[in-house]
Amino acid sequence: MMWTRTTIALRRIARSQSLNGKRSRMKEQMSAKQHERNEKKKKKLAALANLMELNDRDRLHEAELAKKRDAEDVDVEEQSPAKGDDEDDGFIVVGSKRKSRNRRHNTEQESESQTATGTSDPEEPVTKKGRNHEAGGDSLPQEIGTLSEDQYKQLTAELRRRKRELENVPALRLREMGQRASLETPQEARTPIFLTDIQNLIMCALIGQKSPCRPDRWCSVEKWLSLSHSVVVILEGLSLYHYLSNESQFEATNRIFSTKLEMLLPPQEEGQIIDEIAKIPLTNVQARKLIDEHGSLESAVELNKDPTLFVKTIFPIESNKSEPDDLHEDDKFPRTKLLLSALQMVDEGYPIPMQGELHTRFRDFKFTKKVYAPVTNRSPMFGVDCEMCHTEAGCNELTRISIVDEKYETVYETLVLPNNRITDYLTQYSGITAEIMEQVTKRLKVVQQEVSALLPPDAILVGQSLNSDLNAMKMMHPYVIDTSVCFNTSGTRRRKTKLKDLAKTFLQEIIQENCDGHDSIEDSRATLKLVKKKLANSIEFGDQILTQHKQLQDLANASSGDTISNNLFAHVAKRDKRTAIVTVGELQPRLKEVIEKAGEAAPKDHSSAVCVHEVSTPKEAVRKVNEVALENALTIANLRVPEQDFVLDSAERSVAKLDKTIERLWQSVAHNGLFLVLMGGSTECSKGVAKIAIKRLNGSES
Repeated sequence: MMWTRTTIALRRIARSQSLNGKRSRMKEQMSAKQHERNEKKKKKLAALANLMELNDRDRLHEAELAKKRDAEDVDVEEQSPAKGDDEDDGFIVVGSKRKSRNRRHNTEQESESQTATGTSDPEEPVTKKGRNHEAGGDSLPQEIGTLSEDQYKQLTAELRRRKRELENVPALRLREMGQRASLETPQEARTPIFLTDIQNLIMCALIGQKSPCRPDRWCSVEKWLSLSHSVVVILEGLSLYHYLSNESQFEATNRIFSTKLEMLLPPQEEGQIIDEIAKIPLTNVQARKLIDEHGSLESAVELNKDPTLFVKTIFPIESNKSEPDDLHEDDKFPRTKLLLSALQMVDEGYPIPMQGELHTRFRDFKFTKKVYAPVTNRSPMFGVDCEMCHTEAGCNELTRISIVDEKYETVYETLVLPNNRITDYLTQYSGITAEIMEQVTKRLKVVQQEVSALLPPDAILVGQSLNSDLNAMKMMHPYVIDTSVCFNTSGTRRRKTKLKDLAKTFLQEIIQENCDGHDSIEDSRATLKLVKKKLANSIEFGDQILTQHKQLQDLANASSGDTISNNLFAHVAKRDKRTAIVTVGELQPRLKEVIEKAGEAAPKDHSSAVCVHEVSTPKEAVRKVNEVALENALTIANLRVPEQDFVLDSAERSVAKLDKTIERLWQSVAHNGLFLVLMGGSTECSKGVAKIAIKRLNGSES
């Protein structure tokens, strides 16, 4: 028995020793493999560090070469004979000799030259230069050594830092509306963006997510706060036609920008582009006054814009100066502020005579007037509502139209016989039956003529989703108020409230209760009553979104005592962001007035909101932009391009100078800087071009 116990104990000891030996051998093997993996990892990191160093040297070398080229250009300018005043166009002369950018092409040419002169053996292989040698650095080591533990930790931390930098890189991506405006889209399918869209982009570049004016309809920008600064170059007098006629000669410009969009501009007589871009309150005190006057920041920003600015470009509107625009006796704020802008009309699907895809869609539509008068705050309003039936053409066509005036009296009412056979009378909605249509003979063409004769040239049409009515009438009108837009009970712009619910909530009236269908006269009167009640109250009345903004603002005021603690101007001031305007010649009076108002408030903030630099030539403007761009969050350069520069004889030379100017301005933009070039149209072509780029460390576009 004793022998058996001893044997078992010895076996256990032997098994334990065997297991311990296996464990120790496995640990040794694991530690050897782990050590091998660590060494491989360190070698990879060392190689990566070497490549990073080479890339950094390349960037520094390229920057030094660019500075040398600029210095050489300046020397050439100073050594060249002085021009007369009538010849100085303000741009740097571009030489006819250019270095080829293709290194392989240059090497082949040199090899051919050497072979021809007998200075080189054609069979002898040409020794290639290393990348680092070309960049002016040391040659790449043949073997990469391992790193010490401290070097490994330091390099790992550096790589993490660089990774975070890459993750915080801003980028701009076009949405559907932006892609439609791209110059890469065929002209017949292109729909331009508006100058307002560009203004919204600039506002968000300054403020970020807090901005009430966002460019979401046409683009999205990631990592707003990582934008270092913005440089905007406005080229007055240069239109879309000028650019497309000489596009291939804009070599540097085309290399810098991949985002090129067609842009609709205000009429030339309305002032310069810089007026519209910079006409934004820029100080705390100015923002406080606007909020006190208009109730909320969003309404303050919107009320300081002219909704008809771009409508004047699109529709045939006379440019006569109107009489002093006093409020209508029943209104508490301007009725023109409820008009849809051209941008809203495009978004809401209104028929509008713009080129491209919209022109194709509405080519058979008629204007309500051949020529329109400027709209005023005393322009008459007319309620419009239409009823439609479904026809064999596969769409709804007009069968009834009603128009009422501001006294709620019917001024036009008729039934209309569609051009195609009716397949569904939609009686539950339209109130139209086969019996009602039996004796109807009037066609749409006659209705269009009668409506055109009835309406005055400055008439304001009012309706609920009026775009559907105008599409049924096949007519276009510049001045419209849409109750589905200016009234909102859902708190979301895209979620429209029905007219029946609006009438019940704000008018305490029950409409559309007739079992035989809608009454177009009743609906027309309801829309007019809603608009007149809003005009008798405030811009926020009936709009849940603006009301919420006002309530939040009042709550912020009560809790903090700071009237502007939560708006975009406060964020600009907190970050000490400033604007610089560089212009050739004097600023326009209207823009001076805006800047003077900002200057009145600036002493309280101990900083100048806007700094203006008025220079005499484009050359000086370029130098000034390079000098001040890094000191300001926004730098606007306003340059005038004489239209005579683009006549046939001088176009090629002018384009080369302008291209060089844009390239030099691009060099003033820092890493992660937003660069915009706005070609501002001419008297012959009101369409412009917007070019957008975000700069990277190596000087390329994002």
